[in-house]
Amino acid sequence: MEHLNLEQYDLFLFDLDDTLFDHSEAYENGLVDTIHQFHSLREIGHSEFIQTFTKHNHLLWPRFSSNELNFHEFSFLRINNALKELNVSAEKDLSLKFVKTFQSSYLERIRPYQKLNEFLFELSKSVGLGIVTNGTVFNAFEKVDRLGLCSIFPEKSVIVSEKIGFPKPNKEIFQHALNIFGSTADKTLFIGDNYFTDILGAKSLGLDTLWINRYEYECPQREKPDYILRHVDDLKNAINQNGVE
Repeated sequence: MEHLNLEQYDLFLFDLDDTLFDHSEAYENGLVDTIHQFHSLREIGHSEFIQTFTKHNHLLWPRFSSNELNFHEFSFLRINNALKELNVSAEKDLSLKFVKTFQSSYLERIRPYQKLNEFLFELSKSVGLGIVTNGTVFNAFEKVDRLGLCSIFPEKSVIVSEKIGFPKPNKEIFQHALNIFGSTADKTLFIGDNYFTDILGAKSLGLDTLWINRYEYECPQREKPDYILRHVDDLKNAINQNGVE
């Protein structure tokens, strides 16, 4: 990848999950940790449970992202539907306890990555930094806190779909972020792992994009990101700027 010149931009906007931290690993490990705490789930294979739970997560996500379901309803239905498919007694008390246990186990798996944090701190001296994420306000701020990034991304710089009312890839959430920072699309770079919600979403408003493509997928559509990296850690080497070492 050619060097990325900071002088082109006033603002870097980051996706959160699977961009600034490994959400997928925390998610799967959090589920495994949770399974071990429920006797009725111990005989189910980890991969079968994760696959079923994730399927119902994806099926319900459009209803959550459109505000048809709030986070508590989404979380309850996600596990309740998965347990029913796995023929596990889905009493309400069990589902609610699972929701609480998984939420705690997942968040416990999110930990700071000091090398990245140090780089982001140095980067913040040269360009504005923000986060645009699909999810809930509580989860987003809790993740930022657990990652040790609150000083780099204060609350006003974290744009959350639940609060805005529009999830990525809608233009409205990206425009809201530009308004908050007083930036323009041509001076903003969006960095994210999801081609459809992050790259196409940001491109639809004219932002430059950097795709965190850890598995080196081919672009699913003709629209291409301006830059591609395998990991956000690689951003440091991609920047051609004396102010960031």
